[in-house]
Amino acid sequence: MIAVMFAVLLAIQTVASQASPPAANEAQQAAGQAALDGMVRIFTAMGSCERHFTPEQVRGVKRAFTPEPGQQPSALEAYIAAAYERGKADTALSAPACQEIMRVLAQSKARSGQ
Repeated sequence: MIAVMFAVLLAIQTVASQASPPAANEAQQAAGQAALDGMVRIFTAMGSCERHFTPEQVRGVKRAFTPEPGQQPSALEAYIAAAYERGKADTALSAPACQEIMRVLAQSKARSGQ
């Protein structure tokens, strides 16, 4: 999942470097906001599904927004953690939907060789 986020950021930089300066800035801001909105939706869904995850899966998801020991969370980590907590309070997603999310993540992890 982190690799996907880095790929999005790389794509944003590529688009920005090919556009004129004012257009590049606008394109970069729009792409960055879209990436952030997507991350928030993903982590809100993950929070909602937490009750269907194994403890190992929960730890894996939380690694994305947990700072190193002794460090304060970054603004992004805090923002994503808040989205996850909002999701935990939302029980709208069903167990099959949550299980499908984990299946897709496991396939992605297997393909990347992690």
